[in-house]
Amino acid sequence: MSAEQKMKKCKFCGKSLPEEAIFCYYCHRELLTRPERPSSGVESKPVNWMVVGVIAVIVLVIIAVVLLGS
Repeated sequence: MSAEQKMKKCKFCGKSLPEEAIFCYYCHRELLTRPERPSSGVESKPVNWMVVGVIAVIVLVIIAVVLLGS
């Protein structure tokens, strides 16, 4: 390491490290925080199975009335 190299301190153990270091050489902790994964922007809503079941029963009743009524 040259005397002109910029240094920073590890926020976990306090040792001096080169400015470009991404992990501490002493305590082995990661110095850079990884960004969160960006969301896709489309949030899928959970399926309300009660509503699906009621609609299915209504459709089956209508089909049964049409078939048995003729």
